[in-house]
Amino acid sequence: MLFESFELWAMSGMIVLLVTLYIWMRLSQRRQKIERERKLKCKELILGKRVPLATAGVDFDKLASLVKQNIRPEQLVTVIELLTATRIKYQIDNPEDPESLEVDLNFEKEAETLKTAPQSSEGKEEAIPTVFEKLTPEQEKAWYRVAHNRFRKAIAEKELKEKQAKFRLLIKMVELGKRAVENDMEKSITRKEYEISLWDRFYEDEYLALNTE
Repeated sequence: MLFESFELWAMSGMIVLLVTLYIWMRLSQRRQKIERERKLKCKELILGKRVPLATAGVDFDKLASLVKQNIRPEQLVTVIELLTATRIKYQIDNPEDPESLEVDLNFEKEAETLKTAPQSSEGKEEAIPTVFEKLTPEQEKAWYRVAHNRFRKAIAEKELKEKQAKFRLLIKMVELGKRAVENDMEKSITRKEYEISLWDRFYEDEYLALNTE
């Protein structure tokens, strides 16, 4: 009788142990799955913002260390927004005098419309489309193409060879372009935000292009 009671208790203890081990294993697997999903989502967030982060000069190793420290994706989103929200502090020698840059920033022509993108012709510079609210994809390409050509023309005219000198010219051009947009009282807030986003994209593209030269 005593032996049967002991056997019953031993069996009960083993069952409890097995159930406990099973629950622990399931919880461990769930934690590992959540951890993998967290790291994957953080990786996607960083890769999705890699160009703005690189432009802002963010240290990707430090971002990776935040992921290792169990930062949540929601927290990482906030961190990335803070890192990329601060605009670059441009150093402008004479921002009120665009002529001193020898860069033509008069991108808007009264005679232009958004119905067709202007075509370039030999011996004549292509005109950039006027921005009302938003451009079509083809017109955006024309906007970037004209801005790129004017930037490269200014580099050639100034005979700039050093990369840092080219960066300074790019910074000045973008700053003056943004300032012209912000100071135009006839433009709506939506239109200003859109035009400024064009300048931001132009800066990012040219910055990456200069870094790969």
